[in-house]
Amino acid sequence: MANIRKISVEDLKPGMIFDKAIYVDSNNILVRANEAIKEDDIKKLMTWGVSEIETAGKLLNHGEKKENNRKSSIIQAEKILKEYNDLLKKRKRLIEIFQKTREAVEEAYNSIKNNRPFEVDKLKKTVDEIIKITYENSNIFLFLYGLEEGKDYLVTHSINATFYAINIGIALKYPMEKLRELGLGTLLINSGMIKVPVYITRKQSNLTEQEFNQIKTHPLHGYKALKELTDLNDNIANISLQHHEQYDGKGYPRGLSGKEIDEYARIASIADSYESQISNRTYRSKVYFYNAMRNLLSSGVNKYDPDILKVFLSKMSVYPIGSIVEINDSSIGIVIGSIPEKPLRPIIKLVFDKNKKRVEKTVILNLLNETSYYIVKALDETEVGINIFDVL
Repeated sequence: MANIRKISVEDLKPGMIFDKAIYVDSNNILVRANEAIKEDDIKKLMTWGVSEIETAGKLLNHGEKKENNRKSSIIQAEKILKEYNDLLKKRKRLIEIFQKTREAVEEAYNSIKNNRPFEVDKLKKTVDEIIKITYENSNIFLFLYGLEEGKDYLVTHSINATFYAINIGIALKYPMEKLRELGLGTLLINSGMIKVPVYITRKQSNLTEQEFNQIKTHPLHGYKALKELTDLNDNIANISLQHHEQYDGKGYPRGLSGKEIDEYARIASIADSYESQISNRTYRSKVYFYNAMRNLLSSGVNKYDPDILKVFLSKMSVYPIGSIVEINDSSIGIVIGSIPEKPLRPIIKLVFDKNKKRVEKTVILNLLNETSYYIVKALDETEVGINIFDVL
């Protein structure tokens, strides 16, 4: 650390803020940069017998801290806007990747339906493209929303879930080989559903107990098909087998719990659940982003790996990009990005002003800076009367 200096613990006072971290010694941080020293921090130092602390920072007054925070918010907002503008340019490419992936998955499902062995080279190529575009912009999943809805749900769902799973894998710093395995397994997550009678998978009313029991056989059917008809390893095939297992042991088919469930499957189950909620099904309407995330978090205590769920939340935020929200001045906007540290203070592109008149020009509301504004509630497209892609 450059320009390090020592400060007597006796000179410390609660509320002091330094622009660099404060260290107990060269390896242990007491307080991070721009965070106030608490009375408990000082008491701990005294209890430990520490007489001096170290820092390369300077003492800030409250005004300096506010100014530093303001500058930081501006930089973060500029980054979000840059990523948003970059995202808009990638929509066409995303659709091309989606269509190629659909063809590859349909071919694989057709082979499974006919118990015919098949190669996975085409699937691997599309997974690589999904990984590449997700690396370029982690919010690319936005353009999956409503894409090809009404076509074969099983295919569309598995492709969409793969994007979310890859996003989690990248956040977990997976190397390329692990991302490929995760992506390939999630892409084939519904392989076993091909063996379930169509009248059940497309039924528009509630399933009977017998029908639901047939649905519950699909993980086993999927695993068996992938092992018998391809050369895929267990890491990949287990995603199909275990994606309905739950962290509390109440899932199926084997009632596995906690870390007994493969990590890939723990990731895929979160991606699978979120994507299922935001898509229309034959027996129910879709749930919008904010409510889907809220549902996931409320049930996540029991169903999902809590650490992986936190990672997913940090990537998606409480208000995922594309969420429509009402502000406390009655204006309405669409979320275009946020930072993990402040998920309730996203960057918003206004759609309607406080008088409910359509905003024609691009007006950005930065809740990181504009502290007098806050989100009142999340809305859906039907309530507002817009299509999110018309206002992006």
